Amino acid sequence: MPIRHSIKRTLSKVAWRAYNTYRKGLDYNTQFSRTVEILNAPRETIEAFQTERLQRLLQHAYQTTPYYSEFLNGTHLDISRIPPLEKQSIREQPDRLYSTAYTQKQRIRNATGGSTGTPLTFYQDRGYWNQRNLSVYYFDQWAGWDFGEPQLIIWGALADLDKDGHWKHRFNNFWRNQYWLNGFRLTDTAMWAAFEKMNHCQSQTILAYPSSLYQFAKFICENKLTPLCKLKGIITSAEMLHPHYRILTESVFKTKVYNRYGSREVGLIAMECAEGRMHINCRDLYLEIESPDPYTEPGEILITQLNNYAMPFIRYRIGDIGLLSDEICPCGNALPVLAELLGRTTATFRTGSGTLIQGGYFTQQFYGIDGVTQFQIIQESLKHCILKVVINEKWTEATRRYLVQRIQDALGATVAVTVVLVDEIPLPPSGKREYTISKVDTDVDDLRKP
Repeated sequence: MPIRHSIKRTLSKVAWRAYNTYRKGLDYNTQFSRTVEILNAPRETIEAFQTERLQRLLQHAYQTTPYYSEFLNGTHLDISRIPPLEKQSIREQPDRLYSTAYTQKQRIRNATGGSTGTPLTFYQDRGYWNQRNLSVYYFDQWAGWDFGEPQLIIWGALADLDKDGHWKHRFNNFWRNQYWLNGFRLTDTAMWAAFEKMNHCQSQTILAYPSSLYQFAKFICENKLTPLCKLKGIITSAEMLHPHYRILTESVFKTKVYNRYGSREVGLIAMECAEGRMHINCRDLYLEIESPDPYTEPGEILITQLNNYAMPFIRYRIGDIGLLSDEICPCGNALPVLAELLGRTTATFRTGSGTLIQGGYFTQQFYGIDGVTQFQIIQESLKHCILKVVINEKWTEATRRYLVQRIQDALGATVAVTVVLVDEIPLPPSGKREYTISKVDTDVDDLRKP
């Protein structure tokens, strides 16, 4: 390994330690050791820890959060008395979900990317973020990640979404020893540069959107390129990892893909181990399956986030369907296993020039659009897109023009965009909505080996 790479890795490890000490306090090492201890503990210890955290959260919610106090009894805090928390309830009465123990300045604003049809705004506190990161560090190490190790990230490049934050984004990449490929715009030039950077820096892991990772693997395969870095593992997140994505990716990179399940609202929910089982993050959340028998009959997943006290999410209906397993995983970890998961997926769009645009780019264009209740974008061909929208009283002609312009900015000025106003967007047979659909280049059976 070149000396400069060793120096960069050492400096990055020091920077990670300084960052975590600043964010989490001087007892960071103790906190992380405790995180590892809990997540590696026997099942009984894990369940006892989770129960204690759940009761503490319910007590807090009863005493400080108007929305929950009407359902709970102070002497008997039974979570089953609380109905599932719907996204619509969060939109309609956010003030009743704020804890009175936190000031407005102590609440950190966050929002989803709109994969549920409408972006959802909510608030979290610093304690949530600190605890969330500790668990992410733990689970990512299953895939070979470690502080300071070079990592390629195939994600939505923040600099393209927020020009004012460009220098911060690049600075953070430097001290974290991370290298980005913008998953929202996968040009051949960008993928070639990322491939060379990955080889040059000897990346140890990749973190990626599954669909963008698949397109990158296809590019490497079709151009008969050979990755020279010895990857320890690949982490996928934010979308459904389809079998053909995994097959091609593992074939091209000669390493295992570890699928991570989570959401912006509640953090990391579960992650795949070396044996391919999806282990539930019981340290940070309490997961329920809305089903008569969650071990034999799939049902909707309800999540209670145990660390966010500023705006508690208790029994939050996340929009996915799952099934639990009662097996003890061969990997040796005692965390319970999520046996099946029917998650969300977005499409990869293609422009006339061959540029690939990840579906998440389009969902982010709906941030702050008050006139749209729900949407669906369908790429019918390279020259035609359909935008279906369920509108509300705030919809204007200016809104229509803005959305058409944003789609054409990505796909090309000559692309015809048909805006169709509909009363509703019906659910497909799977019960899972798809908000970005491309009918262009949909042949996914060509899993050519390099």
